[in-house]
Amino acid sequence: MTSHSPAEHAEQIRALARDFEALHVRVRDVSYTPGADALQQISPLLLKAQDLTATALVRLRALNSSAYTSVPGSRASLECLASVVLAASLAGNDLASALSANPYDGAPPPGYPADDAAVRTARHAEAIPRMSGHLADAAHQLDLSATGCH
Repeated sequence: MTSHSPAEHAEQIRALARDFEALHVRVRDVSYTPGADALQQISPLLLKAQDLTATALVRLRALNSSAYTSVPGSRASLECLASVVLAASLAGNDLASALSANPYDGAPPPGYPADDAAVRTARHAEAIPRMSGHLADAAHQLDLSATGCH
């Protein structure tokens, strides 16, 4: 593993905070229609959250295996960065939950009638508050992630 100076570690974590802030804005402002559009709009957000979670974990491992651990008070910083990994992971979970709550328009099982327009509209209307709640939770976790990095 490459050894970085404390200033390099700090800059990498500040950059990570900016990435969390940018994703927070994207999640907070995402616009979608339930169904295929929601899958298309939310999927990239989930992938980015997973990427940022992995990056936070890499930063934690790098700091934990560096001379930084001998600095008085470093344990609190490492624990804070571990909480960033948790919050980022929870944001990914919330985004996946939004996708799970999304009403997909596939064909029903054999023997069940196909949805008519009114049923499809009702399914979409029921899903919107659940999906919105998951997205709000994801945005909150991303905000916590950025704060932890700062």
